[in-house]
Amino acid sequence: MKKILFLLYLMAIVLVLQGCNNDEDNVTDPPNNAPVENNDDTSGDNQDGQDEPLFNFTSFDLDIDYEDNKEIDVDYENENDGMEAEFKDTVNDERLSGDEAFDKLRPIFEELTFDQNTENETVISEVLSAFDLNNEFTKLELEVKFTDGTEKEYNQ
Repeated sequence: MKKILFLLYLMAIVLVLQGCNNDEDNVTDPPNNAPVENNDDTSGDNQDGQDEPLFNFTSFDLDIDYEDNKEIDVDYENENDGMEAEFKDTVNDERLSGDEAFDKLRPIFEELTFDQNTENETVISEVLSAFDLNNEFTKLELEVKFTDGTEKEYNQ
């Protein structure tokens, strides 16, 4: 009888742990030219055997706070272990993750032309314009990791 109870207890723990697994932020169908781990030099467009990245950054984390606890939070990461995207806009009551978030962010990211050498004010202005946001925020924080590995922070 104790063995049966132990097995039931063990199965319950496994089910709870599986329920805690949260993969909904992962993009399940990344675009054809998303970076992938590949050591075969016969495929791809560059010398590393990888296609060119989608954007000039591999990570984009934007946090904008407005009055009345409203915020816009954009998280995008495209590394060798996969792509994740999340978009949260409490101003317009919109929350997206995974493929839906990437579908919303892709055309916005394609508008961005800044790189690690662009002046901070220009980067902030370009991001606000691409996301169609106004300057009435209380705080803006942007962290970007460029494809060359350079990481930059922009604050206002």
